Amino acid sequence: MYAEIIAIIAPVFICAAVGFGWARSGQPFDTQLISALVMNIGAPCLIVGTLGKVDMPAAHFSQIMMATVLVLLITAALSWLLCLLLGLSLRAFVTPLCFPNSGNMGLPLSLFAFGDEGLAVALGVFLVMSCCHFSLGLALVSGRGSWRSIFRAPIVYAAILAAALVYSGQQLPGWLQNTVDLLGGLSIPLMLITLGVSLQRLRISDVYLSLCLAAARLLMGLAVGLLVVEILDLQGVVAAVVVLQSAMPAAVFNYLLAHRYNQQPEAVAGMVVISTLLSLLWLPFVLHLVLI
Repeated sequence: MYAEIIAIIAPVFICAAVGFGWARSGQPFDTQLISALVMNIGAPCLIVGTLGKVDMPAAHFSQIMMATVLVLLITAALSWLLCLLLGLSLRAFVTPLCFPNSGNMGLPLSLFAFGDEGLAVALGVFLVMSCCHFSLGLALVSGRGSWRSIFRAPIVYAAILAAALVYSGQQLPGWLQNTVDLLGGLSIPLMLITLGVSLQRLRISDVYLSLCLAAARLLMGLAVGLLVVEILDLQGVVAAVVVLQSAMPAAVFNYLLAHRYNQQPEAVAGMVVISTLLSLLWLPFVLHLVLI
């Protein structure tokens, strides 16, 4: 079991370490360009290509979307309550407590742990979380409605196309399937390398607050994931991936939003960095739990 867990986790952290080392050495890395390529081309192609060829029952896809929405609703309520109890800014901390790193870390871990089926489930979770992050999360941090931004995100249209393929049982033509597979293949390695670069560039200010919030994100995510699996009676790979994705550390995108709208970016950066570092010890435990 332990050898299996190491085989799952090691590639993720090695690729992130490559990005960390690259940034540490002073080599140029255009994070904005790479992120744009991944979010506008790579990730949409990965979603369409994977969900379009994996034999996933439409009922499972509906379960995945329902489970993800429920995870976000419960986590958001708990995050709101925690911030009120601790006297923390709702605009600054609800979003990083609520939204896990379901892309950079969640996708490769699900792939290595459960193969293409696990990646397909993880992509379903990722696309729902991404759509909510780009709309509700952005609206909360910015303090104003941002519904138009979601319709400018290619991942939304990829989600619509992927859902149409799943529910209709249709497949893409061979030439198009090969094309989206090729473009989608760049996503996971670039996500991990970008994660490493971002971690090297982030700076921590209040270590104690960041540590407490990082621990809260991990523990709350796992607890909510297990609760939702029990409520919806999810089974097999769907249940395992929903729990795994829910228990991820805080997403780097949370820092970008906090920095853009000046919502305590140093504290949010600390939360992202520390929760990611803690996941070195946390994720083996979570994987052991879902692989049993």
